[in-house]
Amino acid sequence: MTSAPIPEAGLAEVLSKWIGRGQLFEGLAASIDEADERAWSAHDLRARAHRLLFEQMMPDLISLPSRLATWLDALPAIRLQHFVTADVPLAGTDWVTTRIRHGWPPKEFAARQSVRSTDMLLSTTLKWTLQGLARVRLGALKSFTEVDLPARAQLDVTSRLLNFDPLFSADSIRPTRHDLRAVARAGRPWGNVARIAESLLVLEETPERMAYELLMPDDEIRWRLFHLGVLGVLLQALRGRGCSIVSLRPISARSTGPAFRITENTGKVWSLWFEAAGIWSVSGTRAPYAEATRGLALKDRSLGADLLLLSGEGEALVLECKYSRNPEFVARAGYYQAVGYAAELASRLCSTVMAMVVGPDGVVGSSSSTKLAFGTVGTCAPEHLATCVDEFFVSLKADPVL
Repeated sequence: MTSAPIPEAGLAEVLSKWIGRGQLFEGLAASIDEADERAWSAHDLRARAHRLLFEQMMPDLISLPSRLATWLDALPAIRLQHFVTADVPLAGTDWVTTRIRHGWPPKEFAARQSVRSTDMLLSTTLKWTLQGLARVRLGALKSFTEVDLPARAQLDVTSRLLNFDPLFSADSIRPTRHDLRAVARAGRPWGNVARIAESLLVLEETPERMAYELLMPDDEIRWRLFHLGVLGVLLQALRGRGCSIVSLRPISARSTGPAFRITENTGKVWSLWFEAAGIWSVSGTRAPYAEATRGLALKDRSLGADLLLLSGEGEALVLECKYSRNPEFVARAGYYQAVGYAAELASRLCSTVMAMVVGPDGVVGSSSSTKLAFGTVGTCAPEHLATCVDEFFVSLKADPVL
């Protein structure tokens, strides 16, 4: 079965505008994965991405030499001549240059000496590639300890190779794709080296490309990309209403404050939270969940919606993201959580609450909602979200907070 769709326009909005290269894994981190009750930290996600990249490179890794001598023979050499200055005549003394530089009779002598020098492009590219490969291997092993087994002999040799000249003395220089085409033409094993280096370049690309190439294929991470995609759709919907958006802090599951300040064209200000459990500590109010479960031997933590748009007047739009092709999961798990978040907010912090479960396009065919004692609860897909946002703001004007 194909994976459920992700709102790509919304995801591109977040990755291109609001997340820097070093913040991608923090933005994807989650306090709890409902599917397996696992905490996904930025460290976990980075290791997972390295594992996926490592596995993609495996065919080329297996084809690398497994003997140090083979590598040393593969590094071509050229002879270069350069001038040296000596106190006495040497073999290769250039008498014309000596007279020009040092007069006559000279006290110092200029001589040409020939030195054997490894092709610098191959050396600098190989060193950069092997160092990057070592970092990715280390990260991949943290995700799965046997991931390098098929190519362990080859990788152990490349680790040793870095301690030998010419690589030990060479600079580590990031190659361009033009450089890699030249490296690939050098024969074996350079074609494999060039392809491995090109794979490693993705780690230095934009967050958007990293997400699409490394993380999008992984079903265990796609639900976090869906979360970011819904955030992007929400930001686009707010901008479409004429709101200005200011980033307050990096997008992170462990943030202690709102990620964005939203200002309507009327001047009314809202805070937009990404993973909103921190709302309770910021407000100085004890979380209802913590109070209700204090008799249990549980870690004292608050519940929090995936996304929370909150005004200073106590109006709240809650979005709970549920990524699955199973409508039952989206409906039941999402509804229970949305009701819980809405009830908690209405009981302590808010006078007006609308909570929507956001499931994938095609799984949620249309938006729907119902009114409960503490507010409105419903379901929608990203394609309906802009309309739901408009309805939320219209409802505030129709029923203003007193």
